[in-house]
This record gives sequence, structure tokens and C-alpha cells, in this order.
Amino acid sequence: MGTGNTLSLFAGPTVYRTGTEAVALRPGLTLQLARIAPGVPVFTEFTIEDSPIIFGFMLAGLNRCRYVDGPLRRTTRIHGSGSNRITYLPDTAGSLECRAGMHRLSIIVSQEFLEPYLALERARTPGPLAAALSGRRETFQWAGRRSVHKMRLVADILGGPYGGALRRLHLEARALELIGAQLDEFLAPDTTRAGGRGAGAAPGPLRGAADVARIRDAREILVQDMENPPSLAELARMAGINEKKLKAGFKQVFGVPVFEYFRAYRLDMAREMLASGAMTVTEVAMHVGYQSLGHFSAEFRKKYGLPPKKFQTRQG
Repeated sequence: MGTGNTLSLFAGPTVYRTGTEAVALRPGLTLQLARIAPGVPVFTEFTIEDSPIIFGFMLAGLNRCRYVDGPLRRTTRIHGSGSNRITYLPDTAGSLECRAGMHRLSIIVSQEFLEPYLALERARTPGPLAAALSGRRETFQWAGRRSVHKMRLVADILGGPYGGALRRLHLEARALELIGAQLDEFLAPDTTRAGGRGAGAAPGPLRGAADVARIRDAREILVQDMENPPSLAELARMAGINEKKLKAGFKQVFGVPVFEYFRAYRLDMAREMLASGAMTVTEVAMHVGYQSLGHFSAEFRKKYGLPPKKFQTRQG
């Protein structure tokens, strides 16, 4: 991303010491694969003038992006495990910092590459993306829902078994599938964004779209940093909703209590990371927030019927 020499989004097809690889698949379509080990500090400054459109996915870890120039100046974004975005950042400068390791995929596309795929969707393409496709210099960032399906595709890209020409074919197929999943969600009407329940008046403790939105925000906050999840009281405060309504509303929207959802989510994420082969069992346990490898193994075996090492070996 810019002029830094550590994590440049516009680097050539080179593998850096930090574990960052750029793969140009076709004109206007490039992948950047970042596999940064825990304990390897990374800091880079970037300057973007003519921005591509970036589909970014964080499989594991955490990074912090600070903006110092452009429309987002004096703001900070933290990207944690499972986060996924569409980003367009013309005339932007800042820095990116990572201290806890990360496995991240960026799909970098030009407007010329993306526009033909959306030609039949122009009538329902939201203004920010339509402006980006037209080359207007209007910054936008959109955060998608956390999705095990998306992360499975990301894990498959980061840890795929293929080499040579077959690897390029595999990477391109998975990248296009991820772009399609992001755009399908991005273009969907807002009424589909509340877990299939719509954004209108909600029965039970929730009173309309604002409460549903806060419950969805609470979920995003909950899984942002799996190593340090907030308490229920902290989560309610951060989401702007009272604790009682959070507890009842979360179960109403997602079908399970808050921390039951959290436990299931991080085990699902662990399963995808192990299946990718990109990380060891110990690294996966740490990335999804388990302090004890034994506790992680027991929880994983309880849910999936196999200890994590045996599961990973079978996947391999």
C-alpha cells in the first residue's frame, strides 16, 4: 500500500522477508498474500495517489491503520480476524502497524477490470462504488459481515497445495469467488442485513432497525479481537445498548447467547485456519485467543470429534 518497503500493495511478484507475496494474475487483478508470524513487528508508511479498488480479508491476527492525510486523516482503523472490506482510498497517506502477526489477503483490482462485471448491475450499484468505477476521487470503506464461507476461501488461497500454472489458476478462481461474495453482499438491499430478519420493527426486546443495527455492531466488536474479547458490560457500552437488551437481543438475532456465539465462531475460524495448512496448531490456538493449547485441543475435539493435529493431518 504505497511507498513503504515492508507491505506495499503495489509491489511486484516478490516474496519479502516479512512473508508478503504479490501475485499478478492478469491485467488489473493482483493478489497480495501476507503471512506475518507472531512476534515479527511490521511498520510501514504508505502514500496512495491513484487508488485501485481493494477487497481486503483478514484470516487471522490484527493490524492498525492510521491515516495522516486525505479524507480519513486523524482516524484509525483496526482490522482483526475475520474482518473483510471493500476499500477505495485516492489521495490518502498513513501507516500500517502489525505486532501480533497476521494472515491477510488483499485482492487489488483496477476499475477497468471490475467495471464489465458490474455493467448489468449499474442501476443498483451504490454511489460510492459507482463513483470509484467512474474514477472520481471520493474515498470509501465498506465492512462486510464476518463469514466462515469467505474465510474458508481466504484460507484456501493462503494455504493452497498447488504450484506453477495450476496455482495461478486456483488463485484466480478463488479470488473471483471472493470478489463475487463481497459484491453480492455489498449490492444487497439493506433489509437483508439483519440476519435474514429484515431491518424493520423487530419482535421481542428490540425496537426497530436501530436496535438490530446495534446488536450487529456488538457482534462485530465481539469478534474483532479474539485474544481479548470484551466483557458483556464492555460490549454493551461499546455497542451503545444496555446490557439486558444486548443479552436478549443477541439471542433473538443470532439464535444463541453472546459468548456461546463467540466460542463457536472462534472454533469455526480455527477449523478453517487448520484446514488451510498455512499455520501450525499452536499458531492457530493463539490467533483465536486460547491461552492453553490443551484447552484448545479439548474444545476442538469436543466440537469436531478429532484433536486439531489429527484434523489438520487428515486435511493435508
